[in-house]
Amino acid sequence: MNKIVKNSDAQLLYKSPPNKLELKYPTIADLRRRARRRVPRFAFDYVDGAAGANETGMHRNAAALDAIEVVPRYGVENFKADMEVDLFGRRFSAPIAVAPMGIPGMVWPGGEEAFAKAAQEARMPFTLGSSSAATIERITELAPDCTWFQLYRMPNNDLAINFDLVKRAELAGVHALILTLDVPARTKRPRELRNRLIIPYRPGLRTVVDVLPHPAWLLALSKNGINAFANYRKYAGNNLPNREVVKFARKQSGGTFTWGEVEKFRDKWKGPLVVKGILHPQDANRASKIGVDGIIVSNHGGRQLESAPASIDVLPEIVSSVGNNTTILFDSGIRSGEDVIRALALGAKSTLSGRCFMYGLAALGSKGPKYVIDYFFEEISESMRQVGAKSCAELTSLVTRHTGAYLFKD
Repeated sequence: MNKIVKNSDAQLLYKSPPNKLELKYPTIADLRRRARRRVPRFAFDYVDGAAGANETGMHRNAAALDAIEVVPRYGVENFKADMEVDLFGRRFSAPIAVAPMGIPGMVWPGGEEAFAKAAQEARMPFTLGSSSAATIERITELAPDCTWFQLYRMPNNDLAINFDLVKRAELAGVHALILTLDVPARTKRPRELRNRLIIPYRPGLRTVVDVLPHPAWLLALSKNGINAFANYRKYAGNNLPNREVVKFARKQSGGTFTWGEVEKFRDKWKGPLVVKGILHPQDANRASKIGVDGIIVSNHGGRQLESAPASIDVLPEIVSSVGNNTTILFDSGIRSGEDVIRALALGAKSTLSGRCFMYGLAALGSKGPKYVIDYFFEEISESMRQVGAKSCAELTSLVTRHTGAYLFKD
């Protein structure tokens, strides 16, 4: 049995022995293997897949993070790491957030609400995607202190739908608004095509054969249903069947926000405004000059452009270019606490992860989000203690070796 040791501040230094779930799923890879068996193939492949024939961009993210070396410092007093981070005027428990994801409710029906409840309890941000199966109003009710909201461009009616969604987000109490810039075109994701996961989706015998061996998923479906694009129902027609709402959403969406449009959102949204999908320092500078509060360095988890650079490889140059003018967040490839401290050591203020939380949701159902949050909190704390950083701010003073960094030219 582990002995509990306290320092002078009476903070616990050693945790209790691992529970059964921790012994069974000590890594995200273990959750992924469980997820593959527990949910229908179309749901797993939707989460696990990426752009391109070989999904190279997704694998590049992981390989680039693995290549970063962090030099630890020893001989400091025993301490409990202070993981808390200030983001856009609020203090959160750790430098990790749930990234915006499309339709968690398809991967596990009721997934968005499970994320919101776990995030509120843990005091960490949950980013609701605009294509989610839960409304802004419902999620802010469950997570009033921790909800961020992500928008894709809805080009019809001169962005009228987007602006109305912004108004709804403000009235509901959303903390931060995130504009996704890195989806200018619908990309080809081979796994989704092989599973016929296209809009409008037409279930058939193939779907039945896929779903029947997964009774737990079916039970969650019977309890929660799948209400895809719930936030768009107001605009499509409240009395329309879900299939028609999905068709409406597909017809209405497309393209990326221009910088001129970002300026319009800056004028309309008085809270923290964040742009997601930045990979070039000049784009980061443009966003900063417009007055956005945050920039998420991200290649969409490798789901948009297979040849895009690993997000971590462009992070240092963007941090150097923008300086302290804008909060820099990091996304794409995070799988562990060490990945988090790698990103923070290279200048990010905090990080986001999507697939990890989706694997947890698929593997453990409604219990999954809390399990993955606890996993990250423990790993971040242990990693910070291991490298000798008492706070997140101290991570930037660590020596790192980052061989894959890009050197951009003006």
